[in-house]
Amino acid sequence: MPGGFFGITTMTPAVRQFCRTFLFLVLAVLLTPDAGAAEADEFYVNTYRSIATVSPKGSRSMAMGGTGRGLADGVPSLGVNPAALGVFDGKGAEVGLGYDWLADGNDNTDQISFRLGGAISLERWKPSGGFNQAIGGLLETKSYSGAAGVDMNRNQTGVLMAYGLHLLDNLLGGVSVALYDGKWTSRQQADSAFYLDRKFTGGDFRLGTLYRLSDATTIGGVLGYATGSLREKAQYAANAGTGSLDRYSLGVGVAHQFRENTLLLGDLWYDRMKSDVPSVLKEDNKSWGLSLGVEQNVIPEVMALRGGLYYDRASYSSDGTGTFVSGGSFSKGRFGLTAGIGVKLYPFDLGYSLDVNSGGDVKNLLEVSAEW
Repeated sequence: MPGGFFGITTMTPAVRQFCRTFLFLVLAVLLTPDAGAAEADEFYVNTYRSIATVSPKGSRSMAMGGTGRGLADGVPSLGVNPAALGVFDGKGAEVGLGYDWLADGNDNTDQISFRLGGAISLERWKPSGGFNQAIGGLLETKSYSGAAGVDMNRNQTGVLMAYGLHLLDNLLGGVSVALYDGKWTSRQQADSAFYLDRKFTGGDFRLGTLYRLSDATTIGGVLGYATGSLREKAQYAANAGTGSLDRYSLGVGVAHQFRENTLLLGDLWYDRMKSDVPSVLKEDNKSWGLSLGVEQNVIPEVMALRGGLYYDRASYSSDGTGTFVSGGSFSKGRFGLTAGIGVKLYPFDLGYSLDVNSGGDVKNLLEVSAEW
């Protein structure tokens, strides 16, 4: 009776040897990337890829002043610059948990966030020897609570899908579409009659690019537009309404690898958000900021130290049309310093970041994530 693997043991030695050789060749073809794909992978590693792709990733953006728009590091850039997926290397699944326990000068004292992201390289499924492309997704939830004298809660959830493509030798492109939902409630503990109850939902679209200026330097740009609905209750149920929310954003960033284990980042951004709730409130919030960051790998691929500084300025104006809502405006700028550390304990990334600014805000974030 036939036995062994596909009955090979019943065959003559010559036929058996032929079958073994054939199976070996088939497996070799299936498991070995084609030459074009191999050359493309090597190109990605030696150009767009910097030490950021192998150093610990936890809390990098916050620890480096909020930078990252010019960094091509694949999955970690989901939600920042979708073009970064153009260099995705196949490590796609990421699960993260973050916690912020320091009180800041304005609102939240506790922050809990959950992040689940991943990507798939389309070239790995269908090698073409051409330019790389990938799709990715991200689920993120955040919860804020607590403030001195105020019963405050903020919750928001977002789901994002992104596509990144290596367009030309020196150019990456990408798009992302996100759906978001959130709620913000605040009530003075000493006066429960005065409260804020705001709920928003909508979608966000971003277009991103990354361009290689040299083997060690990349520049990136992100253009974004978000729109949705806003339900507002400023005070008492009678002073409520539903309206629209629109947001426009533009940001550019530069990443430069200095020597072997030092990464320098710089970002400049502008953001404008407008909301209109008929018979209640109209708002116009304009802001811009500049961020600089540095990362030093003290133990390559195991431990990185980070630091950054930033300046941002916000200009706000409102027109209160409701009975209990008054209009107003202000303009305020602030300087901030950040610091952090990242540690890789394969497959885990541990990251800690601290953010202190002249407005009295003190925030920190401890992140634990796994990637495979």
